[in-house]
Amino acid sequence: MPLNQAPTTLLAINACNDTAETGVTDRTLGNTDNYGDQLKGLYYDLTNSEAAAASQTSVGTLYAGRYRRVQVDSGATAGNVKTGTIGLMPSLAAMIADGDSLGKPTPNVVTSYDQSLGNSVGGMRPVVFLNAITPGNYGYIQELGIATVLGKSGLTATPTVGDVIVSTTSGLVDDPTQSGSPTYALLKTVVGVAIDTPVSNGKFRVLLSQAAFPVLQD
Repeated sequence: MPLNQAPTTLLAINACNDTAETGVTDRTLGNTDNYGDQLKGLYYDLTNSEAAAASQTSVGTLYAGRYRRVQVDSGATAGNVKTGTIGLMPSLAAMIADGDSLGKPTPNVVTSYDQSLGNSVGGMRPVVFLNAITPGNYGYIQELGIATVLGKSGLTATPTVGDVIVSTTSGLVDDPTQSGSPTYALLKTVVGVAIDTPVSNGKFRVLLSQAAFPVLQD
């Protein structure tokens, strides 16, 4: 169920790196949750103005879209979980721990792109990290709307607004060469379409593709 709450009452959602699922840590028991309802899995559909009100200026402005409270798998590569990188849900490790080889995928546990099942077979659902989250901790990701992504050093194509943007193994994004018919390997990495000029080793905005980021509930 989404939490339909005015964004002015929310904590800054792109600055969370919580050891407790509720966002409140028991100082005596460490990271054991003893307060209120669990937040993991709740998501917020925000307008541009609502997202801006929930933004943290030290990290960057958020835009219209869907934001979900998740846990970053403890096996994620920490250096690949930062503002603008692409992660994938579900975490392969979380699926295996759930009891069988097929697992029970959950959109509420994500991992870095390089550690996910989707990195090897394709088709797993991408997310955009809003800020650095320590593996094992809790925070927010973006899964629909207008998102800020982080370009890799040395984009493949000459960057232009309207270009298709794809993810790379490290979670950085690339502006690939668009000549000829795209391969399946390229299509399965599509993130969205650039609405700013793509930047090498820098941040820019994309409109996330609904084909890559389908609506999903748990």
